Amino acid sequence: MIKKVQNIIGLFLLLTSFQLISQNNLVEITDFGANKGNLEMYVYKPINNDMGVPLVVVLHGCVQTANEIAEQSGWNNLADSNNFMVLYPQQKVENNLNRCFNWYENADISKNNGESDTIREMIQYAIENFDIDPTKIFVSGMSAGGAMANVLLANYPNLFDSGAVLSGIPFKAANDITTAYVAMQGKIEKTNEEWVASIGNNNLNYKGEYPKIVIFHGTDDPFVNIKNAEIIEMQWKGIHKIATEPTIVQEFNGNSDITQTTYFKNNCPVIEKYEINNLGHAMAVDPGTEKQQGGNVAKFTVDKNFHTTYWAAKFFGLIND
Repeated sequence: MIKKVQNIIGLFLLLTSFQLISQNNLVEITDFGANKGNLEMYVYKPINNDMGVPLVVVLHGCVQTANEIAEQSGWNNLADSNNFMVLYPQQKVENNLNRCFNWYENADISKNNGESDTIREMIQYAIENFDIDPTKIFVSGMSAGGAMANVLLANYPNLFDSGAVLSGIPFKAANDITTAYVAMQGKIEKTNEEWVASIGNNNLNYKGEYPKIVIFHGTDDPFVNIKNAEIIEMQWKGIHKIATEPTIVQEFNGNSDITQTTYFKNNCPVIEKYEINNLGHAMAVDPGTEKQQGGNVAKFTVDKNFHTTYWAAKFFGLIND
């Protein structure tokens, strides 16, 4: 009898979890599709629970979990204050011992296959079951998650409005673990045309607009060389066919460690890059309660008086001024 009551209570809590959800208590969704990539799906729904909300997909880095990046990045706080939903795919150790998304495995980065396809399925599930606005889908990822975010933007340009790549890797920079390490050092040799073609040839019949992109990278990153940020910048500049010079702002927002580079198309920013001085392989945060502040200091987050998540959300057009 006691066990039966416990089961009923457990079912009730599951069904009401979106109303009872705490700041970093993510809800797991288990039956979202074929799941060829064998990933886990977690979601965070904003407190005000409006209909037709935007969706941000957030991809954790190696040795992280969905809950850790949620707590450290501050995405859930912004979701509550700006009314959007957050989807957190999570890697399994049986896929990768370090919980890295497999951004260098052809089977996982090929369109409609592996981890890339699984994350697409999660997004489709969210659109169909949580009344998501399908024109306002965004992705943000850190490290291996940043590399996979770039994969998603290149594989499904019709699905995403914009993306954020933090300490990430260019699309198709590697095809196995050996070339992955070379890519992380920024030593994969391709011409500019070849880098751009890796995305263009991936979408030969696509005639629509490509997603906008914002790039964040520490200048002292010992694991993913900042040259990768320059290649990603060049890849998407070519895809967007931008010929004009960028606008460069030193000491962005009064922060002497931040340099912002912006490319405009039709007077709108389509590519932004933030170079963060004196930052290694980590996400810059700015703990506090002011509007531009957020995030928490942890193993892969550093207080730089610069809340990366806020500026990514601002670029996405999600911040309610």
